[in-house]
Amino acid sequence: METKLVSIKQASKMFNFPLQKLYQLVANKEVPYVEIENLSGTISNKINTRAFAEWLDKLAEENRRI
Repeated sequence: METKLVSIKQASKMFNFPLQKLYQLVANKEVPYVEIENLSGTISNKINTRAFAEWLDKLAEENRRI
């Protein structure tokens, strides 16, 4: 998988993952994400697609519930 930084909404669509649950996981810092600050000082959260896929794989191997 090619590594990309995508918005939470885009990651939700790419991985067929519930949007509100993904926002909640990011807010609780339970999922790998990157905070990016632009020139105006606004911070946006981005999902690294490779890290997120690896995180999902690890949860699946451990049979954990999200």
